[in-house]
Amino acid sequence: RLVDGRIAATATLREPVSQTVVTRVVIDHDLTAGTGTAGLMVADLRFGKSFQPEQVTRLTLGVVANVEGTVSGRGMISWDPGGVKSTGRFSTQALNFAAAFGPVSGLKGEIYFDDLLAMATPPGQRVTIASINPGTLVTNGTIVYQLLPGQRVAIERGDWPFAGGDLILDPTNFAFGQDATRKLTFRVVGLDAAKFIQQLEFENLAATGIFDGILPMYFDANGGRIEGGRLVVRQPCRAFRHPALLDPRCPQGLVAGSQARLAGYGHPVGTWPRRG
Repeated sequence: RLVDGRIAATATLREPVSQTVVTRVVIDHDLTAGTGTAGLMVADLRFGKSFQPEQVTRLTLGVVANVEGTVSGRGMISWDPGGVKSTGRFSTQALNFAAAFGPVSGLKGEIYFDDLLAMATPPGQRVTIASINPGTLVTNGTIVYQLLPGQRVAIERGDWPFAGGDLILDPTNFAFGQDATRKLTFRVVGLDAAKFIQQLEFENLAATGIFDGILPMYFDANGGRIEGGRLVVRQPCRAFRHPALLDPRCPQGLVAGSQARLAGYGHPVGTWPRRG
């Protein structure tokens, strides 16, 4: 509608194949001043078998798959002779998906874009994750991140309770959508060896003691692996029982020294096989 030099319009944008409503748009533009706004409203956009994020943006292709859940939010684009600004705020209460680092369940959080058109955010965006399984299940995690211009993401920190201790993700950044190997470095603090071995489901292997260490993980299109993982026991001579690891100098097969590796078992510490 054009009235007194102003254009007012509304529109509903649908994904052309599934006809899913992606957003509703309200546009207002002053022809004389050259100023205007476009409000975007996303109401319970539901992802499932018939509708996936790559049908909205190709940025997610190869990054996530089998997405289930809903996203809601609002965006605002404004312009004047000096340029264009855009912001947005979107949230989800429970998003499930598959990724190169394993299946993710119950991702929850809100994201604020200070440049919606560039898909960029300020630092300190936060999501919680009910569970993630990169080879062994970890639950109740938090990731703090920032989306950067140029389709990059910066991980500021991640942390999970893990086997009686904590699993901490070091800062890193990588590009979306690139077919490349990504490295994520996890640090283990205060891991209970008995709980750790139980989670890995190793047979005929037992251990006790509190460990700290580092788990460098590499992810690509074929899944994830750990290379050069190391766990260091806080006190020497803890129980580490397996036929290939028995040490006659310690009672009941204890391994002497402050550092143990499972080389005799076939997997260095932290190099667990992917499951499922």
